[in-house]
Amino acid sequence: MSGKVLARVVASKDRPRGPDVQLHVTVPASFIVEGATLEVDVPRNLACAACGGGGCDACDRAGAVSIRGRKDPPESVEVTLPKANADSAAPRAVLLRIPERGGPPPAESGLPRGNLLLTIRSGDELSTGVSRLPGPSVPPPPVTPELVGVERDARAGQRMPWLLIAVAVFAALMAWWLSR
Repeated sequence: MSGKVLARVVASKDRPRGPDVQLHVTVPASFIVEGATLEVDVPRNLACAACGGGGCDACDRAGAVSIRGRKDPPESVEVTLPKANADSAAPRAVLLRIPERGGPPPAESGLPRGNLLLTIRSGDELSTGVSRLPGPSVPPPPVTPELVGVERDARAGQRMPWLLIAVAVFAALMAWWLSR
């Protein structure tokens, strides 16, 4: 096994901010189809979005980010899911980027908090800490800027192996090139 670094997670070209975090919740498929409004309780510690919990510079090698202090009050976010089109298959998952609800920036930096990357998947049961609201408390913002990705149906998942193959080929080429 080689001890060489093949890749490195780098910050996006967005403006500087605190670390991004990720949260995955499950809701009944009907919530996604109907475009339900949800209230999601956000745990204090969340996985770092840059490394997926593996440890990197963004999370100080911890793999997790504390988004608030121990004595700070709990946080929740309200999201209104995009309605599914009548002519397309119902989404199996929706990924939303919620600005300034992620990890805090370095102390006294003056930077905003990172993003919360909220993945909402269809499943049999509602995740703990998730509740359906009768409607939005304020008019929802336009969906397009906040919608990072929507996985539509099983055919969409079939495209993923090509991406994995491309990444594996790239990693093999980098390993070969670095070993020269």
